[in-house]
Amino acid sequence: MILKRRLILICLCFLIGAIPPASAQESVGTIVPNHFWLGRPLPASAKLVPELGYPFGWNKANTTFTHHGVDLVNRRGTPVLAAAEGTVYYAGLDTERVFGEKPNFYGQLVIIQHDFDAPEGGRVFTLYGHLHTVSVESGMRVGAGQQIGTVGAKGVALGSHLHFEVRLGNPDDYGAVRNPELWTAPLRGTGTLIARLINADGTPAVGIRVTVTTADSVRHTFTYADGSVRSDPAYNENVAMGDLPAGCYRLRVRNRYDQVFCVKAGEATFVEAVLK
Repeated sequence: MILKRRLILICLCFLIGAIPPASAQESVGTIVPNHFWLGRPLPASAKLVPELGYPFGWNKANTTFTHHGVDLVNRRGTPVLAAAEGTVYYAGLDTERVFGEKPNFYGQLVIIQHDFDAPEGGRVFTLYGHLHTVSVESGMRVGAGQQIGTVGAKGVALGSHLHFEVRLGNPDDYGAVRNPELWTAPLRGTGTLIARLINADGTPAVGIRVTVTTADSVRHTFTYADGSVRSDPAYNENVAMGDLPAGCYRLRVRNRYDQVFCVKAGEATFVEAVLK
């Protein structure tokens, strides 16, 4: 059975044109300064990698809300932890005080104001949504890794998961989000891809599928679907992918782009590309 699965994966990689990456000398990526200042909002025993099928900035081809955070699918009751030290800005329901698209969007949430500002200016806040339980109150001090609640499915949620956001400046502003992949430290032995993919006329490539491959692995993600989410001014990115094991990959957009990039553990690799 294992051999059969490997053969299927090899055939799949061949069909989509995934070939072993070339040497690092051919990499189009550049290691750039990062601000990986946040830890994981879940314990090490939990699923820590965000769902690739609904990344930050994607709206599933206009079939749902543009995603303003990342989703970490875990069982109900899994402890939710503060991503960094700070003060609880808000904890409770959002039936009357609205933080999202509409009332009861997050169901039950916690927002933490951290003790540092973003490089672009503005205080950094993290939001933890769809919580089953909340174990902190507004105004409380919390330490990095302290439990603040548990994973749930309250509000607008399909299944039990933690919705995690980073907001800058105004925590009440639904549009003040930034991509959490740019703020969360990569898992051990992995790095983060940050990319700006533009069309020939210089405009951002909106809502397109992006593939990252090695000889035996394939990952898909999507560029930001619209302007309701903001890029980091240090990168002006429109796509990111975290937790890539250190090594070299092919970054591919079907019939439009195919180049090698490499990532280093704990680092951010930036790629800027003009698509055909």
